[in-house]
Amino acid sequence: MRRYRAALLGYYGFGNLGDELLLRACLELFGRYGLERENIIVLSNAPEDTSGTFGVASVSRWRYRDVARVLRQSDSLVLGGGGLFQDTTSVMSCVWYWGIVRLAKFLGCKVFALGQSIGPLKSGLSRMLAGDALRVCRKVHVRDDASLRIAESLKCRDVIPGGDLVMTLKPRTGDTPLHFPPNLGGTIGGNDTCRIKKGIMLLNLRPCAELQHYTDIIAPHIGADTIGAALSDEDMKALASLKLSRVVRIKTLGEAQELWADACSAVGMRLHFGVLSRIFRTPLALMPYDVKVREFAGQSGVPCIDGEWLEPVMPREIPEDDCNAEGICREIISL
Repeated sequence: MRRYRAALLGYYGFGNLGDELLLRACLELFGRYGLERENIIVLSNAPEDTSGTFGVASVSRWRYRDVARVLRQSDSLVLGGGGLFQDTTSVMSCVWYWGIVRLAKFLGCKVFALGQSIGPLKSGLSRMLAGDALRVCRKVHVRDDASLRIAESLKCRDVIPGGDLVMTLKPRTGDTPLHFPPNLGGTIGGNDTCRIKKGIMLLNLRPCAELQHYTDIIAPHIGADTIGAALSDEDMKALASLKLSRVVRIKTLGEAQELWADACSAVGMRLHFGVLSRIFRTPLALMPYDVKVREFAGQSGVPCIDGEWLEPVMPREIPEDDCNAEGICREIISL
């Protein structure tokens, strides 16, 4: 019977660029520490697409007989990044991931949580399920301080503060737009605030209860040089209300790199829109529809557009430490 060192579980295969980048980041991170893709299997909403795109074995996360078989064949289950335990949309996210974690534990897998946001957990049931699942994990690696506080309040063991796994991705060399963009005067670096000149502004929106509020704030600052950047089909619908001259649906890291190469500034809602802007050294401002976005803005030293317009600024450089994930990766690989 085929054995796998790790089964990876996240919100994979749903067409959201951020979650697909999290999967890529997990695979590349494991590869840097010696765990090859042939020893990994991914639970995905679209297993054929996942296998074709990432060169890794994959099964449907909805075929529970296959999921149980994979977990029996795997040494570990790794929650591979993202906000899996939250009830902003529904308590069912907590119910589903709790069930898979408990099944993995029953079938003998060692469970790890890598690159997680935790919360919001508004209901008592969500909090109970998230706590029970995360306490099963041998290590819980979180990507922001708010998640760290929730993990500690849930009495999780061995909680590791870190960052978003996508920040470990290495852009293509040779044409990498890690440059001094044409919008900046003076030097860049760290948390320097730089005056933004006219040029291409990337704009990202996503559906949420506060969408009209954010649209009203940014509408006066949209011009002919504003390009919509959609990380999912949902974003396309949200951006349609602004009647922009151009909206780009980004599906890969390479496509993102090409778009950001000419950008002078970036204003957006999604966390991974912010992460990409930080990777590509683009002045940034974020609209904090969720606590994870506000936390990332604080980590990056960029403003949150909440009650009024604020100019984008250059985000801090990304530390060269693999988001403090080395220890947990090595433990998973050593099983």
